[in-house]
Amino acid sequence: MENVIEMLRKLIGEGYEGEAWDETHESVDNVLDDYKPEGYAVENVDSTFEDGGRWTNYKTDVYKVMQDDGKVAYFQIGREVPATEMQDGMDFSVTIDEVAPKEVVRIEYVYGRSA
Repeated sequence: MENVIEMLRKLIGEGYEGEAWDETHESVDNVLDDYKPEGYAVENVDSTFEDGGRWTNYKTDVYKVMQDDGKVAYFQIGREVPATEMQDGMDFSVTIDEVAPKEVVRIEYVYGRSA
């Protein structure tokens, strides 16, 4: 069995920032989406999208990588993506980091009377 988690860690180092679809981004994307050796699985566990402005938006995906030896790691890919249909496929920049899940409790304010 290949250690896919260590392979991803070597590709991104302490965290990676670069151009979309450069060699490192392509390699990470291939490991998460295309490369399927025995003994590991990948699941997209979170996806968010933020409006950025007239020209760019921000898309973030978190992937859970599970190996048969019990090791689990999470990797987050943040992409600056085009905001118009004329720019489709022209992603701008990317960040790739290893992340860890943490439960967070927050208060939301909804319509209604408080007293």
